Amino acid sequence: MTTYRAFVFLSLVAPLLSLSPSSHLTPQDKARLNSVFSSSLSGDTASLHYSLLGLQLLGESTDSTSICSSLLPLSNDVNVETLFHATGAAAALGCPLSLGPEAAATVAASLGEGATTASLFFAAKTQASVGATLDSAAVKKGLTAALRKDDTLLSLGLAFHTAAMLEGDLTKFFDRIEDAVVQADEVDGKMLQFEGGLSVTSVVLTGAAKLAIKAKKLLPVAGDQAVKFANYLMSRKSVQQPKGAFHLLEAVTTMASNPQHIPLVIALASPVSVSAENPHVVVSVTDLAGGSPGDFTLVLDTATRLEDGAVVAAKHPLTHMVTTTKYTMDLMTASPPAGFYELVLTASPVKADTRFVGNTGVTLTVKVLTTISVDNVELKVLDSEQTTTGKTIKLKFPSLETEKVSVDYKERIMLNFNVLDAATKKAMLIHQVFVKLTHSESGAEIIYVAEAAVSSKTYMFDLDLGQAAQDFNSKSGDYSVSVILGDAVITNPISWHAANIDINFPESDSPKEAGLYEAKPEIRHLFREPEPRPSAVVSNAFTLLCLSPILIMLVLWARLGVNCSNFPVSLASVGFHLGLASIFLLYTYFWLELNMFQTMKYLTVLGVITFLCGNSLLATIAKRSKSV
Repeated sequence: MTTYRAFVFLSLVAPLLSLSPSSHLTPQDKARLNSVFSSSLSGDTASLHYSLLGLQLLGESTDSTSICSSLLPLSNDVNVETLFHATGAAAALGCPLSLGPEAAATVAASLGEGATTASLFFAAKTQASVGATLDSAAVKKGLTAALRKDDTLLSLGLAFHTAAMLEGDLTKFFDRIEDAVVQADEVDGKMLQFEGGLSVTSVVLTGAAKLAIKAKKLLPVAGDQAVKFANYLMSRKSVQQPKGAFHLLEAVTTMASNPQHIPLVIALASPVSVSAENPHVVVSVTDLAGGSPGDFTLVLDTATRLEDGAVVAAKHPLTHMVTTTKYTMDLMTASPPAGFYELVLTASPVKADTRFVGNTGVTLTVKVLTTISVDNVELKVLDSEQTTTGKTIKLKFPSLETEKVSVDYKERIMLNFNVLDAATKKAMLIHQVFVKLTHSESGAEIIYVAEAAVSSKTYMFDLDLGQAAQDFNSKSGDYSVSVILGDAVITNPISWHAANIDINFPESDSPKEAGLYEAKPEIRHLFREPEPRPSAVVSNAFTLLCLSPILIMLVLWARLGVNCSNFPVSLASVGFHLGLASIFLLYTYFWLELNMFQTMKYLTVLGVITFLCGNSLLATIAKRSKSV
């Protein structure tokens, strides 16, 4: 019921809370980005360019002598994108390049008819980097034609950047900003991004902001949209490439100094845990880049306990920590019970300024910690069939009961206790409450969960030893009883050895199962016994029977005589007969000691030799027969 009430409360309050940026660029984030840029200064021209611009946004200086000299050979390159990076890097270092004749022709061609928005952007930026003037009318004409062919988000973003460099009426380009903004994709109702990721999102946002300033018009972007774009940028703080890191910094810097909407970041600057020892909640109020947005008045609208929706503080102003962007308050003055709390804060500028967004109804979550103790502890030993009589022992936390309690297997053990909040001295419910029984001799542990009576907030443990004998493996002896308490909002988790009991289980006729810490019976594998073989007489008789054809052949050869006069004496004939004899010998060895794989290996060699010799021998015999 408590959980349901909290859910209803949050459901009613949620629509009243405004969306705010989730975080800002911290000093650690800036140091990591600085490292990304510094390590990329020796990379290609594009990485060098983005790294120099990124370091410039971070306010870092760079040794320009060696880098400027490495850029000089690129002053007459014929690739407009390379010229854009080279001249941009040189301008950032304060050693602008002078374009060679071929490079100047390339830039002029990229500003002419048929140019894409990308080539127009590269060429216009190159002209600006070398200090040349742009023909605004010609570039406008080229941009208009390029957008007819390609009006993707990246193309629109590059067109906004280029148009912001031009003079005259820029309305037709400014009107395309709304076309781009409506294409933003929303993620979880908290973020807005453009298809293509960080680089495209940054190019569109920064280009639109620059064009709005140049055209002296307001962006078609609402305050909540600005906050959602800010949340997306902060979700990409871990970018590792210099191009992405530069685009992140450029977008963040633009949003932090935007004349229309400045997302305000209200974030915890202290640990999420609050306790009597550390009672202060510290909150920082910054812009997206982590800088100071000016003087503000910060008020805690409500501090609500999430468990039951109870409001423990309201309309409490926070104290500004002078010379910092931080504000603080002592939350423990409201004597909040332990638990998780949602803080709703509102920041108002001392001097009225409508540019700030995301500064009202900002929610932060903190948890109030407390210490606990155990009270009203009773250990009861009852007959398993009678709950009204028995032995009751009062236990005192955190002491160990000196009397050893004897318990028979026909009895029940009951343990009742309250968990007290040390600050309020009131009973409370916590998440983890266990009762552990440990066998003193073997070290075997049996752990049970203590159930809570919600109405009285009393924990009860009831164990019928007759039914739980299997848990103990019917092992009699001394057991220690420990109470284990834990929760996310307590500072002193407890493991209390409360008492010792002697449990007497009946002797079991069946063999007991080995305990957790006892040696298990040795496992002996029994392989299948081989089948009985025939007697030696049968085996020898079968062998002679198999060899009888060969014996008969030898006897007949001896009686008839063997005619070897027609045996062709040649390498093929000798090889064939030797190979055939070797194959028969191999079969004999296979029968005696070789396995199939060894036999196949040798048979492959002998078979090839025998086949070749036999083929040659048959050819010789056939040739001799024809001649006769």
